[in-house]
Amino acid sequence: MIKQRTGRASLGRVPYAYIITVSFLIVLLIVKYLVWDGLLDLPVRVNSALNFMIQLLGVWLIISVFLKLTKRSFQKFFHEPEERIFFSKIYSWSLYTIGVLYILSQLGVSLGNITLVIGLLATGLAFAIREILLSVFGWLILLRKRPFRIGDYIKIDGREGRVLHIGTFYVRIDMSEKRGEDFTQIPNRFFLEKSIDVLGKSTILDTIEFPLAYVPANFSELTQKFQQDILKLAKSKEYLKTYLDVKDNKLLLVVEVELDFESRFELRSRIVELINGLLGEAASFSK
Repeated sequence: MIKQRTGRASLGRVPYAYIITVSFLIVLLIVKYLVWDGLLDLPVRVNSALNFMIQLLGVWLIISVFLKLTKRSFQKFFHEPEERIFFSKIYSWSLYTIGVLYILSQLGVSLGNITLVIGLLATGLAFAIREILLSVFGWLILLRKRPFRIGDYIKIDGREGRVLHIGTFYVRIDMSEKRGEDFTQIPNRFFLEKSIDVLGKSTILDTIEFPLAYVPANFSELTQKFQQDILKLAKSKEYLKTYLDVKDNKLLLVVEVELDFESRFELRSRIVELINGLLGEAASFSK
């Protein structure tokens, strides 16, 4: 169960980073006042560093507090959880980018120099942090193209689970809701490289194949019998289909049934036991 904190509770918990930043900023401002009042004499470089630290901490604190106060209201403009995640990140990054540009302008760095430095950094870091860039690009694809949604059950690279969160670098899936807080984090770049099976919100379509030695004479009656029994087990009338098929020169009874995701293995085992008992000698599990 996901518990949503109220606005009052979240504002009541002040992060330690804010307390430390405010305390350090107060100390720097006191030192700055002593220098301005002539009570303390500092070298030019130290004074410049002092001004830089005050601006840096001040800008970071103002933006962080502003985000904390406005982020929830900003998210209300978007109804889908994926849109809230995506645009909240863009909103945060944009404000911090403005803060960085402001600090650089105060240091006397021109816009042309800023553009040049960003270009050089982007070129150099593109090779060094390729995996990170792929994860961020994958995050953008997942949120904008939506191959699956938060709450969907998916299967990728042999792992199945319910999508809990789509982060900037990882997708968090819950492998089993019945085992507590166990989850798996899959890097976003995996979703660009591997196929994804979207299994649904709460149920999945499972296919069970039973090898047959021969077709029983009363096959029609048996089919009706285990269809009724399977519907009772699965507790779902959404989809159930049984038919005969041949694969690799083997006669098969194929059962397609919609099962609850969390109890699918237990239901599948009971269905196999049920049909095997009804088929009797007609069932053949020899290779």
